[in-house]
Amino acid sequence: MNDPLQPSRLFRALCAMTSVAWWALVAFWLALALAWGALHGWIVPRIGEWRPELEAQASRALGIAVRVGAVTARSDALMPSLELRDVVLQGAGQREALRLARVVVALSPRSLWNLGFEQLYIEGPEIDVRRLADGRLLVAGLDASQGGGDARVADWFFRQKEVLVLGGTVRWTDEMRQAPPLSLSDVQFVVRNGPRSHALRLDATPPADWGQRFSLRAVMRQPLLSRHPGRWRDWSGQLYADLPGVDLAQLRQQADLGIDLRSGRGVMRAWADVDAGRLAGGAADVALEQVDAVLAAGRSPLALASLSGRLSGKWLKEGEGFEFETRGLQFET
Repeated sequence: MNDPLQPSRLFRALCAMTSVAWWALVAFWLALALAWGALHGWIVPRIGEWRPELEAQASRALGIAVRVGAVTARSDALMPSLELRDVVLQGAGQREALRLARVVVALSPRSLWNLGFEQLYIEGPEIDVRRLADGRLLVAGLDASQGGGDARVADWFFRQKEVLVLGGTVRWTDEMRQAPPLSLSDVQFVVRNGPRSHALRLDATPPADWGQRFSLRAVMRQPLLSRHPGRWRDWSGQLYADLPGVDLAQLRQQADLGIDLRSGRGVMRAWADVDAGRLAGGAADVALEQVDAVLAAGRSPLALASLSGRLSGKWLKEGEGFEFETRGLQFET
């Protein structure tokens, strides 16, 4: 007969598991404290001496050669930071793909474990983005296409917790559409990455004949079993564009608007749904003036003094066509 004052076997097992979990938690926090102390007291004060090792680690993480002119560190805050000067990324054939005058990074034990940064701040970069005639996308001379030779750079970039770019210049060339090059100034770009989510925002000022400063945003998620966060063509989510003043004839040269717009200026806000890298549908609120458009091949031009309302559409199941609707549509011929 069991003694009722003796603990049961299940109770003893739960006590043992609780004890193991407690000591594991203590060991984890002790290891974290030691790592933090080593980061502040040993690594940060000697970071200038470790520049070759830093270059080697960055080169291994990105898969391309990285050169750093100078490194300085600060550890007076809870999260230490490094300032890198004259950072050069070298592409194939040791050619210079990208040069960054000043980069500030914030470190943590987690970011060091992942060969990355808690926050990455880039000041005043000048970046060339080019889409080739075969559809490949080159960013600063590095192939950012899905499965491209520099895909490790994209994977590394979209694993960083936060990336902030201020005062940048982006030159966009689309050889596939054979459009004139477009230069964007005062570019502010923010990326926040989670385990499977990516939130992006781009604010930029176009040339004067394009219109006013605009904002582009995206909230995307990658497939559950994807091991490559940089495969942006597999993402799903939503896109948003806020164009407070735009010349649609200029925009038409860089993007497919669904109709042939010869002229039209005004305000446009647009939303789009993306499913596995493909546009599934969208909507746009417009308030335009002096619109001249051809709705379909072989049709006469449609000239409107003004046009406002919501235009929306979506692709139906494969092979079943496209659905289009309007709300509050007003126009003056």
